[in-house]
Amino acid sequence: MANTQANEEQTTLILRQLFLLSVCVLSLPTWAMSVTIIDDAKHQRSGAWTQVLPYAYYTENLQWGVGVGVGAAGHIQPSSSLVATATVTSNDSWMGFLYSGDYQLPFADRVFFDTTLYQTNFTRDPQYINGNEDYSGERAGSNDSSQSNRVYTHSKGQEYRFRFRYLLPIGHGKDSPVHTFRVKRGEVMEGYEAGAKEWNPLTSGRTIIQLEPFYWKQDVGEYNQLQDSNTSAGLTLELEYDNRNYHQNPTAGSRQRFNVTRDWGDSGRPSWTMWEFSASKYISLPQTSWAQSQVLAFGMATSDTPTWNHSSYNNGEQQYHRPAWFAGSRLGGMDRLKGYETARYHDRSMIYYSAEYRFTPNWNPLPKVPVVNWFNVPAWYWVAFAEIGRVADEYNLATLHQDMKYSIGGSIRVMMEGIVLRGDFATSGDDSVFRLGINHPY
Repeated sequence: MANTQANEEQTTLILRQLFLLSVCVLSLPTWAMSVTIIDDAKHQRSGAWTQVLPYAYYTENLQWGVGVGVGAAGHIQPSSSLVATATVTSNDSWMGFLYSGDYQLPFADRVFFDTTLYQTNFTRDPQYINGNEDYSGERAGSNDSSQSNRVYTHSKGQEYRFRFRYLLPIGHGKDSPVHTFRVKRGEVMEGYEAGAKEWNPLTSGRTIIQLEPFYWKQDVGEYNQLQDSNTSAGLTLELEYDNRNYHQNPTAGSRQRFNVTRDWGDSGRPSWTMWEFSASKYISLPQTSWAQSQVLAFGMATSDTPTWNHSSYNNGEQQYHRPAWFAGSRLGGMDRLKGYETARYHDRSMIYYSAEYRFTPNWNPLPKVPVVNWFNVPAWYWVAFAEIGRVADEYNLATLHQDMKYSIGGSIRVMMEGIVLRGDFATSGDDSVFRLGINHPY
């Protein structure tokens, strides 16, 4: 029975990854306020384009599925893009996704807008939330919780995000709100960097203020009443200093982000506030005859929910001001503690550290592989990584650095049409997980 459940969870995970990967392959190598020119005339696109990608799959858990993805770019503005995909399966599961981004507002050329909309319906979905009767005395998702403390539910998810980004007229954003990169063999060419000159927002990099209204809901059926909440709606304010030389594949520089999220609540859910800080640093190692480049990448993140222990009474019941399990401090998934399932750990606070060794070999056989050679594949990366982190019910640095969870693994990543596609294999104290994803995790 245990093996059957593990296989079903893995097939569900693979389906989700295929869904996300189909979205990623269709999208352009764009970033807010950026246009990328690939230094390869054979593959470089010019002008607006639209691409349709149908796909089909089968898994033991979700059975037969079919889907279609549509990608378009450059139709309204040179840096604008749109991606949409939808899929259905024979066991009544389905997913839909729409991204529209990098639109420069006509009345304010330093303000950019994008939106992300999606809905999901999984008829059998494992979640690390309260409800497993075998663990009635244990809080699911806490740092000491059991891997088996989860439930299987028919989940229905929806998320809507609208981002407004303002580029400050300083550093590399001083002269023009749109930065043009020229890239060769997957790395930015000298003179086209968007940062890494020095650590000084006034002279190097791009500083961005972002405002993001959002609505996020995860309906887990009969387990809804056992959670603090299953809905989050509010506003995130973020300040970012991006001093990387190239956002898609940084080899030098750093990045820092600080955001505050506020959900004002309503009659059915509590209000709450959370903050998060994250940072990354990139160090380029000396070149060798067998390596195009070698980079050491370091990342960290920490967050807290200062309203966690605040409470009020709603209809005579005490209600704590805490976010839903999926919206607060959490670890596990694609980018943080990759050896654990998504939101495996969630609590009031979180801390996380990561180190990666990114090796770009001079040898690249991919442009000679059938089908793959339809695309521009200028580089691939061999990556080794190690991560540690934990969640806690208080923001105490001593507590957060005790009994930390770990994840170690390797990754093969491919630069395709300006986007880094990755396959990660990670092992941890819980399990070993293989994932498909997009972009370096930081």
